[in-house]
Amino acid sequence: MTSDNRSNSEFTHIKDIIESILPQCRRESDSEIAKIRNIWNRVVPREMAQHAQPAAIKNDILLVHVSSSTLTHQLRFLVEEIKQHLNASAGTYPINHIKFKIGKI
Repeated sequence: MTSDNRSNSEFTHIKDIIESILPQCRRESDSEIAKIRNIWNRVVPREMAQHAQPAAIKNDILLVHVSSSTLTHQLRFLVEEIKQHLNASAGTYPINHIKFKIGKI
């Protein structure tokens, strides 16, 4: 068995590695989601927006958490209008698809 005499200063802490990689994995910032939610709340009827909110962006897909499958069905009729408003106003990331997932709002 050989002994490895490297000092701790030669190693990189896992926290530093994760912090350097994380921005590449998650492209939206909290301010970007907040901006999208603001637009969402203006476009989607208030009764629906209370039970459906944008949760994340991945590539050109916006993930929206909804409280029920019935609401998901209703929101599908508004998808094109919502995408137009988001792409005209948000601007940073083009939204080409909206996916709905039943989850916690």
